[in-house]
Amino acid sequence: MSDETAKKKSETSVKDTIESILVAFILAFIFRCFVVEAFVIPTGSMAPTLLGAHMDFRCPDCGYQFTYGFHNESETFSIPDALNGSVGVQCPNCDYRLPAETPSDPDNDATNPPLRYGDRILVMKYVYLFGGPKRWDVVVFKSPVTSVGDYSVNYIKRLVGNPGESLAVSNGDLYVAAPGTDGNDPANFVVQPKPKWAQDALWRIVFDADYVPQSIRGGQIIRDAPFNWKQPWRQTSGQGWSNNDEANGVSPREFAFDNKNGEGVLSFHAGDRSTLNGVTDWLAYNQNTRTPPRAVGDLKLEFFVTGLSGDGVVRGVVSKHSQREGASHEFIAELSLKKLRLIMRSSAGDKVIGERDIDLSGHHHVSIENVDYRVSVRVDDHELLATTPQDYRPDLAAIVKNGERAFDGSARLEADRVAARISHLRIWRDIYYREDSSGGPRIQRAVVDGTYFNPVHLAEKEYFTLGDNSAMSLDGRFWTDPIELEDENLKAEAGVVPERFLLGKAFFVYWPAGYKPVSAISLRAAPNFGNMRFIR
Repeated sequence: MSDETAKKKSETSVKDTIESILVAFILAFIFRCFVVEAFVIPTGSMAPTLLGAHMDFRCPDCGYQFTYGFHNESETFSIPDALNGSVGVQCPNCDYRLPAETPSDPDNDATNPPLRYGDRILVMKYVYLFGGPKRWDVVVFKSPVTSVGDYSVNYIKRLVGNPGESLAVSNGDLYVAAPGTDGNDPANFVVQPKPKWAQDALWRIVFDADYVPQSIRGGQIIRDAPFNWKQPWRQTSGQGWSNNDEANGVSPREFAFDNKNGEGVLSFHAGDRSTLNGVTDWLAYNQNTRTPPRAVGDLKLEFFVTGLSGDGVVRGVVSKHSQREGASHEFIAELSLKKLRLIMRSSAGDKVIGERDIDLSGHHHVSIENVDYRVSVRVDDHELLATTPQDYRPDLAAIVKNGERAFDGSARLEADRVAARISHLRIWRDIYYREDSSGGPRIQRAVVDGTYFNPVHLAEKEYFTLGDNSAMSLDGRFWTDPIELEDENLKAEAGVVPERFLLGKAFFVYWPAGYKPVSAISLRAAPNFGNMRFIR
């Protein structure tokens, strides 16, 4: 090959390389503009589904990990008088208040913990050109709230209302009147159960028995006297239940029942815990906001049952009790060696919703859920029994007429004439959609206290959104300015999201909450790759 030929080949190779790079940049730009774009979560309005700037904590006593929202403008964070004052970082599982300083664990220091960025997410743009948004999608849109009229800020919320519908919120649940019905008549409103893919993302932990304080496990006692921990699962009647019984091989994380001649009841006592005072919508992320909690009635009880033997039954029970009227419903998942039953108990007596023949010997994962006026029982992640709207449904017209009825939720385990081990015992609560937010403007767009009924009415090509962190979300409940774009012939009432404001569907967290750099020298921007996830 001549020198001239080699020179021409080299120039062609460089030219091809530059063209390939340019084409790649152009394709990436087109992809970003028209297919997928990255966004960062700026606030905690969707927490803990999606995290804004926050701190991560690990309870030094029980080991539970949780996130704590960051709401200050400064780069430092401190909690005065964390042990003795009314403000402090408190473990949501065992109520231990973290000390102001933890020299042995600087990353768990309550005076200046590492601050993390908000999650960075990927959004499928223009996906809704090929099919309209679905209720419960997490969507990104141009904010309808603006002081200058350019609507340039991006918001991310969960879509709950579609064009033509009327919406209301009562006791944390979402109600919808379908298009074409009278949206001012509460009798037309139907509660909206969430599909499993959304519900799985919206459960909030109340208590996880796998996380036990060190003193109970035989480790170093680190608590001060005012915060001595008590096991919230306690035998309240009968006999046969045991926990943390080393002589019989029952660990602090397990509960055993052994009484083939009698029965015993193990009840969850959330009221003894200093933070929750019952099952409420209290969220660890919002500890520094002083938001008064609301009572929650929708719960999930789950556990693993092992070594079931005897001719009796084990029952998992979740209850929903009206604070005002005294009425209650209990739902019982009854397990025997060869049969599973779902029973509804009310003032009208017991009603068997359904039963299934099943072999429950061995090791099985069981859950009973009462959420959005639908109760289901799952065994080994398969739904086997469930109520229908004919079995169990709300009456919004009665709620409006008689006034708001707050509901308390509770859970317990019963055993009768059996032996069994219970492990991985957890209680979850449903997300609680508030009709307003404490401390903010009170926009009357929902059922509030029964003195009025003023639902949201959506016109054609209008949507309604709410934040998953309902107590701290600036969403459609609080947008006060109507949208007026005369040049685009667009007008909309305050609180709604016009269709043309929708940017796309959030689908993946690709850079989960990396450390925020605190100085030019100490650059800690590594993402938490273990928390990469699809958005539900």
